[in-house]
Amino acid sequence: MAVFLICRNHHQHLTKCSPAQLLCSTPSALDHGNRKKDAICSSSTNKENENTLKPRNLKFQKRSGGPYMSPLSLLNKGNLVESEYLGSPITAIPKLDKNPELEEDQAEEISDELTEFFLEDQEEAKVLEEDSKQEYLTGDFSQVCALPTVSGRHQDLKYINPETVAALLSGKFQGLIEKFYIIDCRYPYEYLGGHIQGALNLYSQEELYNFFLKTPVVPLGTQRRIIIVFHCEFSSERGPRMCRCLREQDRALNQYPALYYPELYVLNGGYRDFFPEYTELCEPQGYCPMRHQDHTADLLRCRSQSKAVEGERQLQKQIALLVKDVSP
Repeated sequence: MAVFLICRNHHQHLTKCSPAQLLCSTPSALDHGNRKKDAICSSSTNKENENTLKPRNLKFQKRSGGPYMSPLSLLNKGNLVESEYLGSPITAIPKLDKNPELEEDQAEEISDELTEFFLEDQEEAKVLEEDSKQEYLTGDFSQVCALPTVSGRHQDLKYINPETVAALLSGKFQGLIEKFYIIDCRYPYEYLGGHIQGALNLYSQEELYNFFLKTPVVPLGTQRRIIIVFHCEFSSERGPRMCRCLREQDRALNQYPALYYPELYVLNGGYRDFFPEYTELCEPQGYCPMRHQDHTADLLRCRSQSKAVEGERQLQKQIALLVKDVSP
């Protein structure tokens, strides 16, 4: 950017005034008359700049007797025609060869590429559609889930709200469901302080395996369901962990994707959210938090037992893998 300094003294007039982007002067060195000259020079400069830097018209051109022209209509065999459009997204268009035969080949190549992109998009859309469908299918992908699900903390699990559990207890799904189990994964002192009617207190993986997989529960009819709902105090860690454990053990005993229990759910919000809404469906009608001050010793004992059982389970799992690797 050119910068011209306009300097004068008491005996000199303005020496130079040419188109400039910036005028610098010292206010104390300019009298009123000379400031006026600077203003006139600046005004003429601005007018000249307006003529040289006049913005382009952004309006669409209108054909005589026809509709407004789109920017795409400005292309003439691959060449961008000079137009009134400012900032058009079409900044560079490869020119097609003037040879008609080559031009046709290039057009075919472009068409093939567009077709390929279209097919890729269709494939991606199909995969996304399949994924969205699986969210509503049971674990063996054989049928749609019987209970309405909601979003929860863990994306790999299916969650239901307290209202659905209350409806389950009142028998509203008995036409679809042969039997359901509510598994309370809290520690025994929490369970005794208040739990959902009919809930079973299974808080260790060994107890879970012995109850459900030593002798699997089989529905009498193919259209009847066996439903299992897990929860803990908040359904944040213990409930989801036990739900995953049963699914992993079930997978190990069956050929994929078959399962003994394809329909597992987690109560969203756990007992904490269920109890204030449906106190009448709890027995006894109370709520004992895991960190209750009167059960500090019980909490430490249950946690140590759980860690010991989990450590033993992991050890047995590693031993089984080693035996499998060395076996002929």
